[in-house]
Amino acid sequence: MHNLRVRSGCVTETLRSLTGLRVLDISKEVTDYGTDSSQEACVDLPLAMVQVMLDDPHKCWPNLKSVDLAGNSLANMGVDRASDIVSLLLQRNPRLERLSVLATPLDGHSYIVPVERDVQIINCATRNQAVIALNAYWNTDRDAFTAHALHCVYYMLQSGYDDFSDSEVAECATVVCAALRKHLLNLGVQMAGSACLYHLCKMKRISRLSVPTVRKCVDRCLDAAETYPETTQLQKNVWLTICNDYLLQLSGINFYRTCKVALESMLINNDAGVSRLVIAVFFNIGNDLMLAYLPVTFAILDFPLFLIKICRVRVENSLYTLKFTLSALWNLTDDCPATCIVFARENGIAVSFEILRHFESHHNIQTKVLGILNNVSEVYEQKLMMLQNSTYLKSLCECLEGDFSRVDATGRNRAVERSYFAAGVLANMLLCEDWHHPSDLSREEVNSLMVKSICQWPMLSVPMVSYRSFEPFVRILNETNLLGAQMWCLWGVNHVLSHSDANSIEIRFLERSIHNMRVNTVFNKQVDSSSIPQESCA
Repeated sequence: MHNLRVRSGCVTETLRSLTGLRVLDISKEVTDYGTDSSQEACVDLPLAMVQVMLDDPHKCWPNLKSVDLAGNSLANMGVDRASDIVSLLLQRNPRLERLSVLATPLDGHSYIVPVERDVQIINCATRNQAVIALNAYWNTDRDAFTAHALHCVYYMLQSGYDDFSDSEVAECATVVCAALRKHLLNLGVQMAGSACLYHLCKMKRISRLSVPTVRKCVDRCLDAAETYPETTQLQKNVWLTICNDYLLQLSGINFYRTCKVALESMLINNDAGVSRLVIAVFFNIGNDLMLAYLPVTFAILDFPLFLIKICRVRVENSLYTLKFTLSALWNLTDDCPATCIVFARENGIAVSFEILRHFESHHNIQTKVLGILNNVSEVYEQKLMMLQNSTYLKSLCECLEGDFSRVDATGRNRAVERSYFAAGVLANMLLCEDWHHPSDLSREEVNSLMVKSICQWPMLSVPMVSYRSFEPFVRILNETNLLGAQMWCLWGVNHVLSHSDANSIEIRFLERSIHNMRVNTVFNKQVDSSSIPQESCA
């Protein structure tokens, strides 16, 4: 009898005749009984039951064990009247042990059971009852009641998460995930459920969940994101949940799927909030994981192009989003020639130099841009492209300069960082023997500018950059005798080793020593050369 609407007839006689009734479901598919405008034209079935019992003081349904009144107005006369109706049902039906008043006037209100036997009242008055209500409905076809229960759980988590015990948190996460999987095609359930997962996985709270449970949470979030790619608020719920440092470092998470869905979400949703969250996800995924999974997705997605588009827009807009976008591009182009080629093909180099020009006073942004160009310049065709543009070459040389004595509040020397990455791009460009372009700067002049700048860099007290391998340095050292490029390599190696742990120092020191033996003679010879100003290295 769920959602049954009786326009007319003698309902009381029918109810009176159901002497063997065990389970009665007269719920209505509404989550706000006050908005059901059709109730006035229909017979109120709960009131009809009351009428049967009032007409006969001894009347009951002796086998009745469960009654579902969810969604009913219960006379629409307030909490007290609704409470009287429920109490009468419990008192007159001795075997009644389960009664749902979800989405009725009693929902959310404490109710004292007037009988001494065990009775389960399903409503959302407490956090325990809210989870029980969700347990009662998630595995049914009652989407509206599942969504309603999820909303209640969400409000409980939002306002009183600290009151949940570990077992309650675990049960809550389990049943929310189950509801999301069962009702994937109901947007209301997905919205409410994803909001619940956000509060369950928020910051350090996620550590209270087992790893298998976290995996389920991620899977349900990705299901929702794939099913509703254009629903912006749902996308925000999903990526707010997944954007968690702890979660993004867990083993067993399907990072390929996570990256793929994240890219699709950002491409489809033209929303700054979604873009910022997705970029933050990439920023927090470990480099090794990102390199393992992201390149695969580029075959089917135009993610680099989209990031470049964001860079263009953010030049005049949000610095925060621009910084995250640049960080993502920096990671994506690292040791990935295919991505660098896509980046250059989609005019990324031109956009990068445009950002350098717009943000002359923002060393942090310029450093990120130069880090990207450093990666791109490791691809021969791309560094040749930059070399052939005299404006690009001049911009890079200008970035070599700065006040290297200034340190910010965090201990970072932003001028050195900017100069270092600019020198890295130039070091790769110096490998190009065909130096044909309309610039006034010759290969030797650029080399001299690099030497002059590098000799002024102080030792840094905090790490500026890390490398998975010294291969980029080794390649430059093997391919050029120019002092500027060699000095940049050795300074970078020394900086990394100065801030590495003891175990990696031992391994990498050997690699450095081997290649230093080859460059020492050339290095000393060029330092003594009259073509290099001696005072610059004082």
